[in-house]
Amino acid sequence: MKPKFSERVVVITGASRGIGMLLTRAFAQEGAHVVFAARRLDPLRQLETELQASGHQVLAVKADVGVQEDCKRLIDATVQRFGTVDILVNNAGVSGAQKPCWEVDAAELDETMKVNVFGPLACIRYAAPHMIKKQAGAIIDIGSFTGKRPAPNRTVYATSKMALLGLTRTAALELAAHKVRCNLISPGPVAGERVEEVVANAAKAQNLSADEVRKNFQSWMPLGEMVSEQEICDMIFFLASDSGKHMTGQDINMDSGIVMF
Repeated sequence: MKPKFSERVVVITGASRGIGMLLTRAFAQEGAHVVFAARRLDPLRQLETELQASGHQVLAVKADVGVQEDCKRLIDATVQRFGTVDILVNNAGVSGAQKPCWEVDAAELDETMKVNVFGPLACIRYAAPHMIKKQAGAIIDIGSFTGKRPAPNRTVYATSKMALLGLTRTAALELAAHKVRCNLISPGPVAGERVEEVVANAAKAQNLSADEVRKNFQSWMPLGEMVSEQEICDMIFFLASDSGKHMTGQDINMDSGIVMF
């Protein structure tokens, strides 16, 4: 059977760990040419070596999506190596300052917006012309339930993720005439390394133990369980494939029921 994404060119940001790293492996195993990026070079190089040794066509690029020039360089490197961009996954993100809204300053908001909003916008800006030329493409942005459900001390993060939803929907509308789709996934807390960092920061900000914060997270979930990284990857696969060819401008909650709208 032909691999699902045979010779499709995929760009993934935030690929040095977690969902991004798992997704890079998964797309490569399904025959895609994968360009994956993050700020930390060492884990990228290790993953590149591993996948190339297995015969996969991949390219690691050190890039900070909070820097506009890095976004351009990432897409340019992709097109130079593989000729085009078929799928873009804007996965990179930062949690930002965790403090009450009345203590947040403009610099802290700006720092988070650079990565969580301006970065995806820049990647779309440079990737979209190649998709428009082919009259085909899929863009998947990774948002958060926090953009829709208040959480203590998450003003900066929530603002950025709601802005990302606005970007996704507008891009979907503007690109639809060119058969380019753009959707967003809003995960709840995702089991793994990154959520433990969020837990630790929240515990410090709220003067709670890490266990208390985890229990608070779980109390929000009607299904009572955190989402797995693999589940997020499976949904990305669906949206990037022909199975999702009539889905665009959608915000898909994957949060064990925290948000039901």
